[in-house]
Amino acid sequence: MNQWKYFIRVLLIRSAPLLVLLPLGVDAQEQVTPSAAAPDFTARSLTAEGEETLSAIAANKVVLLNFWASWCYPCLIEMPEFQKLYERFKDQGFTVVAVAVYDQMEPAKAFQDEQKFGFHVLFDHTEEAKKRYFVEVVPQTFLIGRDGKLIPIPNPKTGKTKLTVNDPTIWVQPQTYDFIASVLQR
Repeated sequence: MNQWKYFIRVLLIRSAPLLVLLPLGVDAQEQVTPSAAAPDFTARSLTAEGEETLSAIAANKVVLLNFWASWCYPCLIEMPEFQKLYERFKDQGFTVVAVAVYDQMEPAKAFQDEQKFGFHVLFDHTEEAKKRYFVEVVPQTFLIGRDGKLIPIPNPKTGKTKLTVNDPTIWVQPQTYDFIASVLQR
């Protein structure tokens, strides 16, 4: 890892506790309703050539839809966890779609090239995706059922369910794996 990458990562790690104190803005939870159809969008692929639509990727699958940015420390922590979820459940009709927002193409592509995620990694070059999901902060994660409707996600630490999650620590919890397994059986 070159010196600049190391410096940036150390800076992010040391400043991460301060980021928690920042106001989070409008919560997508207030804008997008449960059991509503997941809004479709088109974005540029960082794993293949051209553009992809959410509806084509999601056809008859359960989708973990994540909005992230290459400069977002919590995002960088949770993306490898999404790879683990993807590997565990991909043969059961589960996929992950990670959409870079509030970012630039080169750093987002460099992160994908470095990590080599097996799931769909997209770049929201038109800002259509973030607008349709009212994303004002990252990370922001939604779950979409096989029927194309949004599913509230339970937080194992609080017991509350929310339509959108921005806590990267829930993705390592056994209860989250159990929840996704139960959604896949529906």
